[in-house]
Amino acid sequence: MAELPVPNGLEQVVAEFGDVRRYVQEDGTLDPRWESEYLTRVAIPFPLELGWDRSKTISGFRCHRRMSEVFAEVFARLLERGLRDKVQTFGGCFMFRPQRGGSKLSTHCWGIAVDLNPETNQMGSVGDMDAGVVGVFREAGFVWGGDWVGPRRDGMHFQYCRGY
Repeated sequence: MAELPVPNGLEQVVAEFGDVRRYVQEDGTLDPRWESEYLTRVAIPFPLELGWDRSKTISGFRCHRRMSEVFAEVFARLLERGLRDKVQTFGGCFMFRPQRGGSKLSTHCWGIAVDLNPETNQMGSVGDMDAGVVGVFREAGFVWGGDWVGPRRDGMHFQYCRGY
C-alpha cells in the first residue's frame, strides 16, 4: 500500500491534507480554489453504479490528491481478491458538507472518505458491507463507520483518519 500517514484528529488531518476551513467563503460555500489546489481524479479498475442514479456508472472519482494512490490500490486489491461484486454502488467521495447529524465538517470535505453501497448501509445501521471489503480498507489504514456505535453508525463510510 501507499505510504501515507493515517492522521489522528483534526489537527493531523489539517497537517496532512490542508485546512479546508480556510477556503470557506462568507456565504458558507467552498472557494473553488480548494478543488483546483487539493483534488484530483482517481481511476478505479471496475465501473460502479451511482447510488442515487443506478442508470449511470463511474470509472473514477475526485479525491484529495494525496489519496489518489491509496484509493487506486484499495480498489485494485478489491478486484484482485474477487470482491468486485461486493461493491455495487458509489455513494460519493469529495463533497463539501457538514457531518450528517453533526455540525463539524465531514471528512468528505477533504476527499479522504468514500461511501459504498449506500442503499443497504444507511446511517444508523451496520448494514451489510462484506467483511472482505471492510478488511481491504482496514489494511490500507481506513476506519469503517460500521464500527461506530449508536445513531452515528455508518456502514457505507470509510475514512482515512482516526479520532475525528
